[in-house]
Amino acid sequence: MKKTLLLSLFAIIPFLSIAQTQLKFATVKLQEIFQSMPETIEANKTLEELAQKYEEENKKLKIEYENKYTDYVRSRNGMPQNIRARREQELLLISQSIADFRMVAQKDIEQQQELLMLPIKAKLMDAVKSVGAEGGYAFVIDEAQMLYMGVDFEDITIFVKAKLDIL
Repeated sequence: MKKTLLLSLFAIIPFLSIAQTQLKFATVKLQEIFQSMPETIEANKTLEELAQKYEEENKKLKIEYENKYTDYVRSRNGMPQNIRARREQELLLISQSIADFRMVAQKDIEQQQELLMLPIKAKLMDAVKSVGAEGGYAFVIDEAQMLYMGVDFEDITIFVKAKLDIL
């Protein structure tokens, strides 16, 4: 009996010392930092320029369609059936081409966004991990994901911004 009690006591001692160590928790405003990073600002500018180029091309396609449609409407009554059918088919193809172009443009913009933002997000996460390790935090949680935050959390946003040279 004494042996069992002694073994139990030795098994509990390490847990008691861990329980006495106070864990540190931190929050960080990831979105705020991400939006203020110069790399994000530059990437957004690049994406806006790309979107503008696609929009200009889309406008050209629409103008082409509108011109052909207007021409078709003006002259359709005097057209033979075969020419009318060919023009209608042409309008349909242009319309489909515009829709396809929009899908391709959207997909390309999304891919470019992923390519540009991925290294920026990695840099941000590295800074958060570094500040977390330096501060001895057990957990660092994005403040936007918090449902409730007690008083034992420290906001380390300013330290992460300093690590990234953003102030």
